[in-house]
Amino acid sequence: MAELPRYGLPDGDAERRAYAAIVAQSFAGDAEMFEGWVRGFGDGVRVLRDDQLLAGLVIYEMGQFFGGAAIPTWGIAGVGVKPELRARGYAREMMLENLRENFESGPAISTLYPAAPRLYRNLGWEYAGARCMFAANLSELPVAETSLELREAGPADQHILEDLYRRRHQHENGCLDRSDLIWERVRRAPKETPPYSYIAERDGEPEGYTIYTQKRQSAKSFRYDLLVRDLVCNTPDALAAMLGLFARHRSVASRLEFYAAPDDPIALEVARTTELALEQRMQWMLRIVRVRDALQARGYSRHVAADAVVHIRDEMLPGNSGDWTLQLADGRMRVTPGGKGGPTMDIRGLAALYSSSFAPAQLRAAGLLTGTDRHDAPLAAMFAGTAPWMPDFF
Repeated sequence: MAELPRYGLPDGDAERRAYAAIVAQSFAGDAEMFEGWVRGFGDGVRVLRDDQLLAGLVIYEMGQFFGGAAIPTWGIAGVGVKPELRARGYAREMMLENLRENFESGPAISTLYPAAPRLYRNLGWEYAGARCMFAANLSELPVAETSLELREAGPADQHILEDLYRRRHQHENGCLDRSDLIWERVRRAPKETPPYSYIAERDGEPEGYTIYTQKRQSAKSFRYDLLVRDLVCNTPDALAAMLGLFARHRSVASRLEFYAAPDDPIALEVARTTELALEQRMQWMLRIVRVRDALQARGYSRHVAADAVVHIRDEMLPGNSGDWTLQLADGRMRVTPGGKGGPTMDIRGLAALYSSSFAPAQLRAAGLLTGTDRHDAPLAAMFAGTAPWMPDFF
């Protein structure tokens, strides 16, 4: 029998179960539940082994919107090492092998939520956006009149939800171009709190939707909170209809929790009538895996024409390192090796610039951009855009 590679796909069900046990213990979960979760990824599972299974991870194959374009990405999740083997470098070894595999045969970027930020930053990932959860008192939400009708959504309406989601979020940096696995996460909820789905329509034309659950405040109380898993409002009337739907729960419900961008129209509208609390802010990280491919695939404004030169420093993937000339015109970026006189940018800095999270001045303050500043203005114009965020966790 040929010897198994140190890093790669699991060798059958036994290694899948072993990895499921590792990730269950890593994230305080149920091993049986995680076995089903691991099976759902098919060939998107990677493990590290010697004479035993050491560690593992899963890959969400999906997209992420930047500049209006959906960029394929590997969403890395479930990174776990056997507890008794931690702090020996196995996580770093596995992530570096995954990064090399990604460079050779995967998409041009990689995205993750970090449990160990130092590990990922040392390998070239950088904070590039946020996931924010807000909370408001249902008793203070407005119940406005609207000409839209609300109806329950069923499985046959999934294509409507997907179209509404894409129309709303494709021009917001960082939001996912959701894969089937991500949509499954959105719809999935504990059995004791089933999801409820509604579509807001005008003469049969959908303008928004929501998916939410109810969370009882205590076993002795009949009152509950509304936890909004997904909320898309493409018109002011759709937003009014959804807020009215939530507000009509106030006789038995107390709070509304929802995900939105920091300056989202939803958050601004809710804040008109009630105090809005930022309950949670999680930051996700981005890795530019192949510089040229990532820059040329991204979307840009057709109203910006600019040229710049940058020297990229990438210790983990030397193929990215060196001088690159960036030429933007008519919404398309042309990237060619070479050029002279540009500043030096760490690959982490490129991730933050790419997502529109940091402008060149901020990169300089963080030490991620050094040298001449004569290319700062064109770089700022090229990558200007909405504050990066996403409503999803993976």
